[in-house]
Amino acid sequence: MAQTYVIGRVTADLELKTSIHNHPYVRFDIAENIGSKERSRTQYFQICAMGDDAGRLMRARVKKGSFIWVSGSLELEVFSRRDGVTDKRLKILLDNWGFVPIGNPKISTEISDTASPEAPAATAAEIDGDREPLPG
Repeated sequence: MAQTYVIGRVTADLELKTSIHNHPYVRFDIAENIGSKERSRTQYFQICAMGDDAGRLMRARVKKGSFIWVSGSLELEVFSRRDGVTDKRLKILLDNWGFVPIGNPKISTEISDTASPEAPAATAAEIDGDREPLPG
């Protein structure tokens, strides 16, 4: 099991859902900027939070543009897109999270809704950047 920490911006407002077993959960994407200057690019992770973790995210009013850190178990998930093509994405099963303090500590850490664009659908090549393709 791979444990990971990611710092980035939430790409869309969170929506609390309920599983078929009546357990609360929330699933959202986080965008992390990697590299610098000309080689800078954005990497996306899908975050899955269940139970109390999902409730805490909602009570804290995490929303599109919120700058947060997350930790959890990293998985490579194979899924079928709406067009029928099989693809892969990086998914983190949330263990812990928190807001990243930014700017003046006396100023609120809330980020405006316009701070981050919507995340485009990532392809397998985009997930792993300039490195070798992901395993098939």
